Amino acid sequence: MHRILSVMFILLMIPAVHLAYGAQLDAVIAKDSEEFVPTFQFTRIVSISHDENSELQHLVQDGKISFEIDAENAPTLISDINSQLKGRSFAKVTNVAGTYSAIVSSQERSIGIEYRIVITPTIQDHFIEDSQTLDSQWRGFMLDGPVMVDTIDGRYDINLPSSALMMTSPELMDYLQDTDAMRVLETPLIDASGIAEFPLSMWESMFDPTAKMSETENFGFTDSSIITNYSMGICRWDLGLCKDKIGSESFSAGDEQYAIRYVESQDDATIVLEGYVSESKIGQVEVFSIQDSAPSVGNENDLQVTAMYAMAGVGVAGAIGFFVISDKKTKSVGSEQTGIDPKHLESMPISSSAGGYQTYRATAELKS
Repeated sequence: MHRILSVMFILLMIPAVHLAYGAQLDAVIAKDSEEFVPTFQFTRIVSISHDENSELQHLVQDGKISFEIDAENAPTLISDINSQLKGRSFAKVTNVAGTYSAIVSSQERSIGIEYRIVITPTIQDHFIEDSQTLDSQWRGFMLDGPVMVDTIDGRYDINLPSSALMMTSPELMDYLQDTDAMRVLETPLIDASGIAEFPLSMWESMFDPTAKMSETENFGFTDSSIITNYSMGICRWDLGLCKDKIGSESFSAGDEQYAIRYVESQDDATIVLEGYVSESKIGQVEVFSIQDSAPSVGNENDLQVTAMYAMAGVGVAGAIGFFVISDKKTKSVGSEQTGIDPKHLESMPISSSAGGYQTYRATAELKS
């Protein structure tokens, strides 16, 4: 019983999360660091449904596009991100790296395109005045224009979904031009604005002594320090269910009807900082306030952990009540005969041979 209750408690404590995200941020920031390198990932799936033997099906060519991204082959990417951060963040990007991939595949009645972009910018000037105040507005941005990368096949716009079809199936792109499908195929891929717009006060936060382990020195943490985990993207009852980003259009090309759709999971982010960290504001700029010692009073707005434990407690209490009631019922009927009293039965042989085995079970009959 104790094992069952333990498993139920663990399940209640585990939030439901998506495994793939439209925009995903992962960052680790050490105390007094001069720079840090977060990872932004952008994932999207586009599908175009069609009838069997449609014209579109004959024009598509399967293919995969992949290449590295850096400051040399994507010279405008640094300035593009800094332009988005200017005016709302003190931080600036000084270098950039990453990867791009797109896979085009055709099925019997649909075409699928899977996009994945990884951008790892080097960020500096993230501390404001001293190492106790850390700017947070760098955490999200959206690039709504072309992001050109020099590849072996020529210049390629990684921010435009239609770029993948232009390279793998140029005849298909000619077929789709001037149709409503272009609304989806021109929706920018690099969009982490939702991470910046989600208030820090609604992120999950938790102090963690993990940094006391020697392995964390690889992240630049000082010895015997505490870290704070900030995360968003968890599906909780008080924030509503996880909501995917979905866009769709019905369109016609030639004499045929089609439908195009894209899907992204909701944004997700994890920021790990050295020290005891809480969120605050300088004017309209959200910042992290960092202390070396634990605060004496918790943030009155940070009720997520309390609510989570309260829900778990209710679940465990309910489970205990269920097992107690079940146990009482079992004891109350465990010694009572609910079938036919054996004294009214007589045994029957299970074989015709002499000395056949006699039993009150399956071969027993009521006495006449």
